[in-house]
Amino acid sequence: MKVSWGAAIAGVYTLFALSTAGFVAFAMSRPVDLVRPDYYAESLRQDERMQAAANAEGLDPAALVREAGRSIEIALPSALRPVRGTITLYRPSNAAADRHVDLSLDADGRQRVAMQDAAAGLWIVQLAWTSAGREFYVERPISLR
Repeated sequence: MKVSWGAAIAGVYTLFALSTAGFVAFAMSRPVDLVRPDYYAESLRQDERMQAAANAEGLDPAALVREAGRSIEIALPSALRPVRGTITLYRPSNAAADRHVDLSLDADGRQRVAMQDAAAGLWIVQLAWTSAGREFYVERPISLR
């Protein structure tokens, strides 16, 4: 059986077009989440966030954010009390899994956030608080097992 060059080229182009259309259909079916719903409004507050991060870097002793088993331990210096703030547990791979917890320190300036029901993998802890009129911000990646 002989195939002409014209038929072979048409077959290759048709195969390419069908595979491209299949890939586009697959890509369109995948969920696409921005980092957060108010991404653009949040980007406008970036300068304030950078100043708050610089304030936190200047603390002595530094704010502590670490994984402690299946929980997250947070400790702030005693000189910063009283404080008001929030803890955001950001899950980069699934926006629906994000959590927000109010900062509520015990007498030692510590707080534990239970993560028993959280999915294993990468989480980013975003700690934002205000003390004596100054804003502070710490962001630490943790990996739950």
